[in-house]
Amino acid sequence: MTRSCACGQPVTRASGDIRVLVVDDHPLVRTTLAELLSDEDGLTVVGECEDGSQVVEASARLHPDVVLMDLAMPGMNGLAATEALRAVRREPRIVMLTGEGAGARTAVQAAGADALVPKGTRANALLDCLRTVVSGCDCCPYCF
Repeated sequence: MTRSCACGQPVTRASGDIRVLVVDDHPLVRTTLAELLSDEDGLTVVGECEDGSQVVEASARLHPDVVLMDLAMPGMNGLAATEALRAVRREPRIVMLTGEGAGARTAVQAAGADALVPKGTRANALLDCLRTVVSGCDCCPYCF
């Protein structure tokens, strides 16, 4: 199946929609993100987690292409969850959401995430990032 990333570069995916696992401790944020993603052609929300401690098991069970995860969560935060997931699986791609600004970039990248998106980012930019991180194109300003 041929699609294009945000810059228009054609990208070939083996099959189907981009499968997304949404991870956020706030139910309203999690639901809003899931609804936004579900309304988009080419994206499918395969599951939701309310804490970073659920990410490794959910990822093994649901096989997402992308984990869209909040950085700051009680219990296991996004950094620890990313490190735990990377210890057992190189895939999926991990897009971290943050309200902490660009100062978290070094720690997020060191943990193994693929992108850091500020929470104030417009929906279209977030959607472009999700598509771009899977395609491997280097046009996304949030991707590492």
